[in-house]
Amino acid sequence: MSRRIHRSRCLLSGAALFLAPLAQAQTAAPQAEPAADAPADDIIVTGSRIQRPDYAAPNPIVSFGAADLQQSGNTNVTTFLQRVPALTNSLDSTRTAGSNQADGSFGQVGLNLLDLRGLGPNRTLVLVNGRRHVAGQPDTAAVDINAIPTDLIDRVDVLTGAASAVYGADGVSGVVNFVMKRDFDGISARSQFGISDRGDAANRFASIVAGHNFADGRGNVTLAYEYNADEPLANDDRSYLTAAQRQYFVNVDGYVPGQAGSYQKAPLGDLRYPYSSNQGIIYIGDQTFRGDGAIYTPGRVLQNDGYSIGGDDTPVAGYIGDIFPRTRRHAVNALAHYDASDAFKVSLEGKFVQSTITSFSGYGGNYPATIALDNPFIPATILTAARAAGLTSIDVNRNNFDIPRRGETDRRRTYRGVVDVAGRLNDHASYDVSYTYGQTDVRATKLNDRVNTRFLEALDAVRGPGGTIICRSAAAQAAGCIPVNTFGGATVDPASYAYYLDNPVSNARITQHVVNAALTGDFGRFFELPGGPIAFAVGGEYRRESSRFTPAQSLVDNAFYQYDEYIIPTASRGRFDVWEAFGELNAPLLKDRPFFHLLSVGAAGRYSDYSTVGSTKAYQFNGIWAPIRAISFRGSYGRSVRAPNIGELFRPTTGSSAFFSDPCYVGNRNLGSASRAANCVALISGLGGNPATFTAANNPDAAIFIPGSVSGNPDLKAEVARTWTAGVVLRPDDVPGLSIGVDWYDIRLRDAINNPNGDAANSIAALCVDQPTLANPFCGQISRRTGTGFINGYTITPQNVSAFRTSGAELNVAYRFRTTGAGTFDVRLVGGYLNTLEQVATPGAEVENNVDQIFRPRWNATLSPTWSDGPLTLNYNLRWQNGVRRFSRFESDGNANLVDPRYFRYKALWQHDVQAQIEVARDFAFYGGVNNLTDQKPDIGFQTNVPISPVGRYLYAGAKVRFGGS
Repeated sequence: MSRRIHRSRCLLSGAALFLAPLAQAQTAAPQAEPAADAPADDIIVTGSRIQRPDYAAPNPIVSFGAADLQQSGNTNVTTFLQRVPALTNSLDSTRTAGSNQADGSFGQVGLNLLDLRGLGPNRTLVLVNGRRHVAGQPDTAAVDINAIPTDLIDRVDVLTGAASAVYGADGVSGVVNFVMKRDFDGISARSQFGISDRGDAANRFASIVAGHNFADGRGNVTLAYEYNADEPLANDDRSYLTAAQRQYFVNVDGYVPGQAGSYQKAPLGDLRYPYSSNQGIIYIGDQTFRGDGAIYTPGRVLQNDGYSIGGDDTPVAGYIGDIFPRTRRHAVNALAHYDASDAFKVSLEGKFVQSTITSFSGYGGNYPATIALDNPFIPATILTAARAAGLTSIDVNRNNFDIPRRGETDRRRTYRGVVDVAGRLNDHASYDVSYTYGQTDVRATKLNDRVNTRFLEALDAVRGPGGTIICRSAAAQAAGCIPVNTFGGATVDPASYAYYLDNPVSNARITQHVVNAALTGDFGRFFELPGGPIAFAVGGEYRRESSRFTPAQSLVDNAFYQYDEYIIPTASRGRFDVWEAFGELNAPLLKDRPFFHLLSVGAAGRYSDYSTVGSTKAYQFNGIWAPIRAISFRGSYGRSVRAPNIGELFRPTTGSSAFFSDPCYVGNRNLGSASRAANCVALISGLGGNPATFTAANNPDAAIFIPGSVSGNPDLKAEVARTWTAGVVLRPDDVPGLSIGVDWYDIRLRDAINNPNGDAANSIAALCVDQPTLANPFCGQISRRTGTGFINGYTITPQNVSAFRTSGAELNVAYRFRTTGAGTFDVRLVGGYLNTLEQVATPGAEVENNVDQIFRPRWNATLSPTWSDGPLTLNYNLRWQNGVRRFSRFESDGNANLVDPRYFRYKALWQHDVQAQIEVARDFAFYGGVNNLTDQKPDIGFQTNVPISPVGRYLYAGAKVRFGGS
């Protein structure tokens, strides 16, 4: 303990600030420009604990306010924030529904997670009023944005910079800070209803806020309630996504490398999974039957891909499931404060949010189901062939499109409370002490899993009295068993579901305790610099976080049929705590001098002692120079850290399973790095296989799940990022109301924890052969069969082996002006340029360039002009992104024949939104709008939401009213 006490007394001075001068211009509507000599009010800007004018903040920030959110028509905050260039890769509900759920995952349905700069939600620090918020996803630090009430948001600040020096770990890519409304006086209510022009994906939203000031404004109590409901949208609700019209890019037959006009990949329709059928498939000798007794018509198996075309095989499109989940959210907030004096101010915050989200993914199947020959459902042709072959039973492979889709309902309950005591000690020093408690309880209910014993009993049908068909087991009959007929495409009796379908419930709890104490002020009592007194902030923080997961006993007991829940979960728990000391300085060197309207420098530092990874250090240096009031130059350089989260450290070894599209298949060898082909030949040959015939068609395990395992790694260490930013802000005096900011950022992350996203097992298999040599950590996680080289197992364990770099520019323009007879105009433009987004999987490996990949466009912009005149307000919003690449650079670089050039990129995003509002009275207004006015649709391919979601043209209308207050 003495080591910790000593470390906690160590204090690194420092500074980390940041709020573009555009913050005010981009939150509430900008006010008329103040006179040049008017004093600016000092505020606490996101990224610093030191008060200062907003224009004196050296780090770039993009800020959107409550009016921007309401004018967007979005009641989902994440969907709204995806217009911010830094947050295009954030996960909204369309990316966490349906088949986006990984097998064996729990509690992730409908999560809304912010991803700043494309470095991942785990590297994005989300704050509420400058304080940490409890996570919404077990084992991680990722905050579910559903837990933040929409109508209490005053503004959202998005910061790029080394934020760890001010806020601690996790903010290696920056910070998103939700600043909530306070001191609300009166009653305000809003209601909104929306629906797509196809009559689905409906939304209902309602909120009410009631507040009262007392004690001459020194105290306030505010209560708020909010309700949001989203109806689901299934894949087949859009005709262009159904099997009849859907097209996918796959490796085609007949491709001749180097031949003009011959392309390796092309869009094909009617794509199917070979060797399986939603009608049933039965092999008897040299005959193959369909479930209804007809001869089976197989699809044309693609020679260089794992799919088939046409026939009786199972359609791929049928497995997509929901593309938008069903959501019900209730949020209750209570806020109060009382200023007994300038020296003693108490504030309280309390919150309860319950989100219940349901989504359905793919169908279950029988792989195979063994059926006795006395089963009366067997068609005569199949029965005759089976008897002739001397069989006593047959095996039926079938994808069950007539049994309800499997899914999950997640109920998240978030509790959060804050107690804060603050005050002024004297004219040069103030204190702030706070305690924050957060808790998220997750109840994850798997839907429509088949209980193994009961489903087998339902499959085992015989003739009963009077020729009826019944379950063979008398005990099963007594318990309500109704026989299941799997011979055909739509033959299962819905009355049978209740007997064998079950919904196992698992639970998780995440807790967070944060105690923070800070002393802020300046040294003006002792001395001042030519630009003013040196400002400071010092303090300490203690944080403890825990996460535990308790799976349903039936899941642990492997009580479900075949692959319904083939990954057997393991109960887990983990916790850590951290003691921290921090400091910050801002030195205004010069002010109001020729060529030095303002010159200031600052620094911030933070020392942390973790119970898991030991000590870490973070710092930042920054400065701002404004030669005249109209132009400011700003910059920062800093070091940030991210400690591994609970899951990365403590997750126990858990069984897993996955389908593989082997990167060493002949058709896949040119779809990776320059090293892949040679590595694959060496790997397969070394195991005794034949690289020339190494294809899916020759792999007996190509269409089955391969067993594996996943686990944490207690030996992980903290990630370290170096970040610098530089920018200029223009506020020309002769154009009042105009602000223009341009900033460059550069983030370099080393010792990054490699957690392959999405299909993790396939990612690891690819990373193994895409490194310069086979001597890398990933190859040790993939096992292959001796004699053939085909994959027969895997392990997933996080490692500190990766590096990331991202850099780019952001443009921030806000211009508000009034006319004498044509109303008021407010024009906002936010643009982004992504110069670099690179990953190096292991030291010395080939750089993977992810610029212009899906959700990571090189160019993007949002233009939002608003016009108001008297009671009428009109708003238009254009969201644009360049068309991103369909394929990785590993696949496309050096391969001019990969795909027809017209398919090289997805279509560009052009989303047009409009809204009109009319104030019927001073405190009552109606509004309505259309999002995606031109009804742009997703492009073809496996993705269903690139460049835009399939919801389509969306219409909404709402009303808002206010009573009392000022």
